[in-house]
Amino acid sequence: MRKDMYKVIVERPRRGGGYRSEAPIPADLDDSPKQEGLKRRHRSRKCLNENLRPLERYLASQVGRPWDKVYSEISAGIDRRNTVQRHIHQHLEDFVETRAVADGDTILVWNGRLGYEPVGNLTWLRFYVDPRTGLLCLNRQGARKKRAIRLQQKIEHLIRLKKSHGTGIVIDDSTQLHMIDGIWYRITLAKVARSRYHGIFDKLRGLPACSCPDIVDAGGIPSNLTLFGRTGVYAADKQQVSVRELRARRLVNAVC
Repeated sequence: MRKDMYKVIVERPRRGGGYRSEAPIPADLDDSPKQEGLKRRHRSRKCLNENLRPLERYLASQVGRPWDKVYSEISAGIDRRNTVQRHIHQHLEDFVETRAVADGDTILVWNGRLGYEPVGNLTWLRFYVDPRTGLLCLNRQGARKKRAIRLQQKIEHLIRLKKSHGTGIVIDDSTQLHMIDGIWYRITLAKVARSRYHGIFDKLRGLPACSCPDIVDAGGIPSNLTLFGRTGVYAADKQQVSVRELRARRLVNAVC
């Protein structure tokens, strides 16, 4: 484990702050409350900005090793006596379940009100310690189940998108309005050559642009021609239409 891991994880600029969202001072001071907390008027507060990916990658590289040795290496590089570094140890509990129990060949983990559940049912759990061997293990079943859920959600999204593609309104060559699940969205189109589609994400379909068909629908995915009436484009941006614009265009969201 790198010696400056705590710096990589913790020492980043904090997010938040600023004065734009602060509560305004009453024009007439007589309208002010008689008593007010110091933090009440300051709504824009700073929060931690941690980068936990290095810690997660380190744990993934230690799969198959005894957890005691892995934890010793982490403790040697991160001092629990330091308030900031002690916070990293608290995040270990979010990644690694150390209190798993064995029921025959099944590993069970306590899941709050639901009681003990097989580790494969927990999609949020990334790592666990095998109570029989003490080794750090990767929750592969949970990861597969999580990918299957996301794939199903993406398929359902594409099906709803294909059903609602006929409600599009063309504003100009690069802007269109589309109703998705009863809500109007402003779609910004960008034209890129097919050879440069790799690494570009289509925000309307939720897929890489290279996976989106251009002329003919394929695999349940609506094509560019179907959605936008054009080829060689992709949805570079997607934003919900504001209430002011809805009124100006006499549009209404079907979902409140």
